[in-house]
Amino acid sequence: MDKEFQQKLAKILERNDWHLGIGDVENATGISQTKLRYWERKGYISSLQGKGQNRKFTYSTLMKVYQMKLYLDQGYTLAVAAEKAASKNHIMNLLKRVIFDRYEGTETIDGQTAINLGSPVDDPEHLIFAFVTEDGTDLKIVPTSILKD
Repeated sequence: MDKEFQQKLAKILERNDWHLGIGDVENATGISQTKLRYWERKGYISSLQGKGQNRKFTYSTLMKVYQMKLYLDQGYTLAVAAEKAASKNHIMNLLKRVIFDRYEGTETIDGQTAINLGSPVDDPEHLIFAFVTEDGTDLKIVPTSILKD
């Protein structure tokens, strides 16, 4: 992938400019609008709202609400559910960063599509690939020479 394009895409996703209405969040998570407003008043979630405008939630907030619901369904209190969801959100943001920092494109190796994660820091003669299969994802270190054929 073109590095400039990769950086621009990462910035777009980092800004989290996608917004959903409160009804969209309710439909996606099953959490009522009344509860969503309560959670917002308590500071567990936040929305963007201009004067006289409807609440707009980011995709990240949607994921947090969904995680909170899962924890509440498991019997956690609202405060603990919010804390655990925030921790998961942090991990998801780290994973997103890793993917956009490391993604170099895709290759076909031995008939399989592989995601190129670039070279290890001290080894420019090899590349790290993620091979995604039905059974999971395997990481393999591949010599750069096999790609030159």
